[in-house]
Amino acid sequence: MSTTRREFLGRAAALAAASLSAAGSLPGASEPAARIRLGSQTNAWGVPITGYSHLMHILDMLAQLGYQGFETNFKTVAPFAERATDLGRAFEARHIRFVAPHNGSTLYDKNTAAAEIEGFRRTAAISAQMGAIYFIVSGRRLPHSAGKLDQDAVSVWTDSLNQLGRVVKQEGLKLCYHNHSQEFLDHPSQMSFFFRGTDPELVWLNFDDGHAYGLISSVAEFSAEHFRRIAIYHFKDMKHGAGGRVVETAMGAGQVNLKGMVAPLIHSGWSGWLEAEEDFAYPRVIDDPEGVLRQWITYTRGLITPR
Repeated sequence: MSTTRREFLGRAAALAAASLSAAGSLPGASEPAARIRLGSQTNAWGVPITGYSHLMHILDMLAQLGYQGFETNFKTVAPFAERATDLGRAFEARHIRFVAPHNGSTLYDKNTAAAEIEGFRRTAAISAQMGAIYFIVSGRRLPHSAGKLDQDAVSVWTDSLNQLGRVVKQEGLKLCYHNHSQEFLDHPSQMSFFFRGTDPELVWLNFDDGHAYGLISSVAEFSAEHFRRIAIYHFKDMKHGAGGRVVETAMGAGQVNLKGMVAPLIHSGWSGWLEAEEDFAYPRVIDDPEGVLRQWITYTRGLITPR
């Protein structure tokens, strides 16, 4: 079959474009705004959100503000488990991605861990049908023995996270562990055991800088050291208030080195989610959720957009 000059040039251009794309060198392919996606936890509207119409109203608002995805407590979407696929289509129609359900967990008790993991299998399957990408769990402070973290509990916990990571992967999701403050309280810390004992191919971190602030020397240094294991950031600004108590502030009004925290994300090939999690009134609704989330996304876009 003969090939015309126009067809030859068209094929050559397509091959060149494919090669450049594979190398990640197409114009704009490595721009932070193309790799770093902005999402929101729905905690600002209370936990759980009740009612289909209320949830859809919130998602419409987030989409209008420019958010690309959302995370919510699984209790919010659990009532719709029997029509999970339909709910996923409703999210898609609003052009907003279901990033992950958030679930509380224990996972350190060897007598209950297996049953807990099996229960999460169904939760993960339902969430995947709804279009989720990740599966987030948070946990309690581990038991102590003689003033130190109980090593048996630590081993059960890290092994259980690895097992849950496999289960979640079978359902098409990636497991993320969300930290609170307790992961940074001990020496050595629970977080250090997380990095030592969990498989980086199965378990990622959902790093909440607000809970770590004041307990580690620098959240920016933590980000620089561990960003390759972090899939989702809960991105907050904090300061030391009256009596040294740590309080949340508007983005840019606190003492967290936010620019330093996102620097390794901007200057690498990191791809993932920065999420607003305005939960200082948890589990109640905060004042003016729309205004707070508008300020968050405006400020955060400015941090990740090259000038």
